Amino acid sequence: MCGMSQPISSVKATGLKIYNQQIYNRKKEFDLTCLRHELALVAGHDRRVRLPLGIDSLDRALAGGLALGRVHLLSGAMQTHGAVSGFTIALLCMLQDYLSVKKPNNNIQSINYPNQNTSPIIWCPASQRGGAGMLYGHGLVAAGLDPARLLIVDTPSPSRRLAALDDILRTEGLTAVVIEYDGLQKSVDYWMRLTRRAQLAAEQSGTTAFLLGAPIAASGFETAWQIKPAPNFAMQPNPALVLNSVWDLTLHRARGGRPHICRVSWHADSASLQAIDQTDISSDKPVKADLDIHVPAIHTLAI
Repeated sequence: MCGMSQPISSVKATGLKIYNQQIYNRKKEFDLTCLRHELALVAGHDRRVRLPLGIDSLDRALAGGLALGRVHLLSGAMQTHGAVSGFTIALLCMLQDYLSVKKPNNNIQSINYPNQNTSPIIWCPASQRGGAGMLYGHGLVAAGLDPARLLIVDTPSPSRRLAALDDILRTEGLTAVVIEYDGLQKSVDYWMRLTRRAQLAAEQSGTTAFLLGAPIAASGFETAWQIKPAPNFAMQPNPALVLNSVWDLTLHRARGGRPHICRVSWHADSASLQAIDQTDISSDKPVKADLDIHVPAIHTLAI
């Protein structure tokens, strides 16, 4: 009862002082964490090798670029799955160019460093029943990706595709792994366990993985994106020359980064992304392009 003799204002002041001290301690811990991270970067202990995407605002949101040797979630509506696949192809093209000129360093073990002249890209597409269509050789070449570099692992079961993700990622000498998970209904716990195993496998081998499909409520991925197709107004006067894909990108999560929204166009001739100023957008007309391109064979492995 001794506390009852203490003035109410004094009790409130004491509680506020304790609360402020807790906030100060948390801020101090956060500052120390940031300092350790910066020291790790200076000392070269941060094992994240990043691929700059060429758009300053997007690279800043990604904390320097797309982290390699990690698992990324690229999602979109099933009706616009082509946009998700197109953006993935753009990332694969940039990754190939980056690795072809990037020399192994202390962050990447030379034994895990892929040979860009021979290392394949594993792509496990969705089943035809998913309605998303199949990879098309003419489209791959037009987007800048050589179909001969792809090894297609064809299986109609999305569960079997994801079950094989861990083993595929532990295979050394791959440029990247792409797996589509069409029509798969799993719990959040399942996705968290899958993501954890895949992240560990990707870090061990240095192989970058992309999971493609409808949005899912799961965390643990290095980045989580949503991709939508967008019209290309810059070349409307001559639709036959429209060869640049345009997407609306929403970066929901990025480890060490922050969310970001932007509209970008893909230029296959230079293998580069460019930001588009959305203030000049005034119409929404469909565009088409007729392409006549010689296409190499695509290697398919049915399991």
